[in-house]
Amino acid sequence: MNRLGYEWMLGYLRMLDMTNAKILEGLGNHGPRNVLALAKSIGLPPTTVTFRIKKLIKEGFLRIRTNLDYSKLGLMKAVLIAESKPGQKRTLQQAIENLDYWTYTSRCYGKYDGYYAIFAFPAKHEKELEEYMSISTQTKAFSRCIFHHTTHFTEVTPNFDWFDFRSKSWNFQWKHWIDEIHNSHERIPQKLVEPKTYSIRVDGKDILILKELEKDGTARFTKLAEVAKITPQGVRYRYNNHIVERGLLADYEVAVLPYPIPTSDMCSFIIDFGDEEKLARFANSLHNKPFIINYGKVIGKHSLVVHTYTPKTEFSKLIDSMNNLTEKKMIRDFLYVTLDVASFRRQTISYEFFRENRWTYDHKKKVERLKEIACT
Repeated sequence: MNRLGYEWMLGYLRMLDMTNAKILEGLGNHGPRNVLALAKSIGLPPTTVTFRIKKLIKEGFLRIRTNLDYSKLGLMKAVLIAESKPGQKRTLQQAIENLDYWTYTSRCYGKYDGYYAIFAFPAKHEKELEEYMSISTQTKAFSRCIFHHTTHFTEVTPNFDWFDFRSKSWNFQWKHWIDEIHNSHERIPQKLVEPKTYSIRVDGKDILILKELEKDGTARFTKLAEVAKITPQGVRYRYNNHIVERGLLADYEVAVLPYPIPTSDMCSFIIDFGDEEKLARFANSLHNKPFIINYGKVIGKHSLVVHTYTPKTEFSKLIDSMNNLTEKKMIRDFLYVTLDVASFRRQTISYEFFRENRWTYDHKKKVERLKEIACT
């Protein structure tokens, strides 16, 4: 571990007491705007909770982002793992970013040496997106790829059941997790149920507010009012009667890394199951695991996309656990790529393409540009 990573870990361990752990766990359940409910749930004064949250944010240990229910914005989630020929990584990256509607990109390594991307794309143009991926392969912008439409990614709230506060160390209970999977509920979690519709339930002002909440879930109404160019009272009304009432907020990303980046691995797994019951049992075991970031279901398949974050010393045990589950026929097959955190890029929903209460996408123009990129 380098010096910066070591100093970060010392600071993190100093702040990680049982009180802060309860607050971090509660934030995922109640969100940053309901401090009274959060404080009541963990038996602390609201002033103490507010003070500690602000301190964690100020010292760089915590960020809180709002995750949106994209299906209610007319957007469909999709995941891409794409590989290119050696020396063509820049072409691959340009081909992905040419689409505009990406929300995450990262270099990836492993079975696919290339780029990993997540999209929030207009559902109305689903077929054009699939065609774009096909043309990317035909033109050799991608040498090969895996592409799936998915449900919303369910965020896993920070959990410290496997953390020993006395020794300030993690105790990964892989065998216990495997046993738990076999005994978990066989009904698929509600958040993994595939959307029936992708209707647009917002207008331009709502979109501007939502994209700011994606960046900072604690943003004040006065700041949101400046962006949306309406009064703070107008923001409050829209937040309560449009955003909350219509269920546009899916959950919260309580971004706190439990282990330092230099000594950890972040990965994306695509896991195939033989049936929905096995998928459900696996998914129902993930909600409180400290090595899971989030997970979503592949539309139309008995498959999950799962993002993990583990200390390097534990990663081989995670793979051993996955192989154990495969041998026992709980998992049919799986693959994974390692994500390069240093190259990680993130952006909000593509609000600039929301015009007259609809999403715009010029497929012909994008394909023409794609072919130019592939020829360079």
